[in-house]
Amino acid sequence: MNTVENSTSMEDAQPQLQTAAGPADRPIRFADILPATPSIDAATLRDLEVLSTTSRGGTTLLALVDRTRSRVGQRCLRQFLQAPATSAEEILARQQAHRAIASAAERYRRILDGADTDGTERYLSSNWQLPTEHPGVVQVGAVAFRFGWRKAYLSDVAGGQARVASLLGAAMELRANLDAGLLQRLRDVFEAILEAPDVQELTRLSTRTSAGGRTAFDQLARGEGKSQLDELVAAVGTVEAMWSLAVDTEEHGWSYPRPSSHFIADALYHPFLGANSVANNVNCDDHVHVCFITGPNMAGKSTFLKAVALSMLLAHVGAGVPAKSLEFPPVGTIFSSVNVSESLSAGESFYLAEVRRIRALALALQRGSAFAILDEPLRGTNVYDATEATIAITTRLAARNDVLVLIASHLAEVVPAMTDDRRVLLLHFAADTSGEQPRFDYRLRDGMSAQRLGMTLLRQEQVLALLGDV
Repeated sequence: MNTVENSTSMEDAQPQLQTAAGPADRPIRFADILPATPSIDAATLRDLEVLSTTSRGGTTLLALVDRTRSRVGQRCLRQFLQAPATSAEEILARQQAHRAIASAAERYRRILDGADTDGTERYLSSNWQLPTEHPGVVQVGAVAFRFGWRKAYLSDVAGGQARVASLLGAAMELRANLDAGLLQRLRDVFEAILEAPDVQELTRLSTRTSAGGRTAFDQLARGEGKSQLDELVAAVGTVEAMWSLAVDTEEHGWSYPRPSSHFIADALYHPFLGANSVANNVNCDDHVHVCFITGPNMAGKSTFLKAVALSMLLAHVGAGVPAKSLEFPPVGTIFSSVNVSESLSAGESFYLAEVRRIRALALALQRGSAFAILDEPLRGTNVYDATEATIAITTRLAARNDVLVLIASHLAEVVPAMTDDRRVLLLHFAADTSGEQPRFDYRLRDGMSAQRLGMTLLRQEQVLALLGDV
């Protein structure tokens, strides 16, 4: 309990304000609306650059959709991106909430700006330590010290009263403005917290200016009432995260997708590249479980895979997607195998790391449905083993009804084994090699490609000329 306490020594002649574990280290417990446990694994978050990027000057999905103005709101937004909804019902509820918030965006922003969630969280996380008199300090000095400490303490509590009062006022306004669907559930949460006896008492004590009144407020706010104030901070932060997704969808001109049994995208593009980038259509009927995409290097395979995966993530968060329209199957998790790396310290070769990544997908499918992208899987072994293994994995994935997988590969050798399988959709990208240098239009086409640019690029970069004749 964070209250005024006695310490065993007087280390300094100034009031000591000790900060507890930082707010960023504490998960927000708001499971009904905001699951605290990520459903997307760390490798996928890295591959898709959801929260971080290794590219110099690159961006992230979080940066793209973040319009929050508080650390609490941003933390809630991060949790939304790591633990998206998994059912059509929940996705549609989030979409409805985002549309409602967007229709009154300025009013919600005004309320949120007045909440002071960050200030409240800092106040609740602080811990005042009351030193006892040191044996060597004369009584007059000790009295003066304790008077100075008390003055600083009461000043801090006065600031805490103001911050908590702002939070309570904003929560009351939000309770009055939240209406149907998911917002109704949020309103019920606000109602339950605001009507709790401890919170009612904090509301009364927040206006007390006497030393006794402020001390009583602090004892309750950082004691028995702290958990309820933490929940209130989380609830307001959740509304801000939803406000951010709602406003961002409007600003980008994205469309809200429709949950379905199949994946059909019209004019879908990578969100990092913007609406002026090349957009593609893809139509995976109900019977399609694998999209197998071939084509030369630099033609657009990897970018397309990530564009689809990011759109699936945004769709499950309940936000708009970078497409003219999108129909998608809700899944239990989103998975990627893109930037696999070996681990010499763990005795793990590149190929073994690839195998273990695909094993992780197989384990995820034991827990529920999934959407996955596999970018040039099994390239860490020879072409013969890679071909055999790719066919074995692809045919098994195609036989499952609980997964939709996009696989990008250079292995045209595997295509004949899939040509007559209606569960596998063959797509490809191509390059125009009629000029001195290959040109790319980044357009997705039906069928397969056996086009190779390895030697073309070696000659283009004059590698062979630099190495000399043989």
